[in-house]
Amino acid sequence: MNRICVVTSKAVTYYVIVSRMKKAGLPFSSVLPGAGHEDCILIITSAREAGQFGGRALALEDLDENPGVFKGQLLSRLNGGGDVVLIGIDPGTRIGLAVFYGETSLEYSTFGSAAKLSLRVGAFVRGVPAKRFVIRIGNGNPAMVAKLIESLRLEASNAVIEMVDESGTSVRRVRMRGIQGDQGAAAKIAFRKGEVVSPRNPRIHA
Repeated sequence: MNRICVVTSKAVTYYVIVSRMKKAGLPFSSVLPGAGHEDCILIITSAREAGQFGGRALALEDLDENPGVFKGQLLSRLNGGGDVVLIGIDPGTRIGLAVFYGETSLEYSTFGSAAKLSLRVGAFVRGVPAKRFVIRIGNGNPAMVAKLIESLRLEASNAVIEMVDESGTSVRRVRMRGIQGDQGAAAKIAFRKGEVVSPRNPRIHA
């Protein structure tokens, strides 16, 4: 497994990096400055110290504060940005969101409006280098789907947007630790191939 190391002489920087790593749920090793770091595939440090480690280093200042985007940035760096970011959306009064880098989960969350969800999706699309971005939206709420597509076209213009048949995605009877029902449904939608929508596709209109 690729090894991520935190290497910095700055106490505040170390605390911030470790805090973000824990929130992102990524395993890492702490290495003292000056100690051997030959086994480190990726080194997280400060901008001032990054030059010591060449192409293996990522500076804290260049990484996003959002744990999911942060995690995606690190995973992308480890594999050269070669995976697809899959984004599943379960539309409704409560809008479920699930984001994956390849098959690795980056975020599960719930939003109360299309605008707020689209801003979060845009943060992933702008912040995580990837082969491509695919946004898949369940078709269960046509009015909300129309709002989502309109908003997502502005915030994630370079992503492919697909509409997915969401039948069978309900997870009300399935217990997933820490994951709400709408988030679990969004995860299933993310991995279900859909139909690419276009401005003339009548399905996107309420």
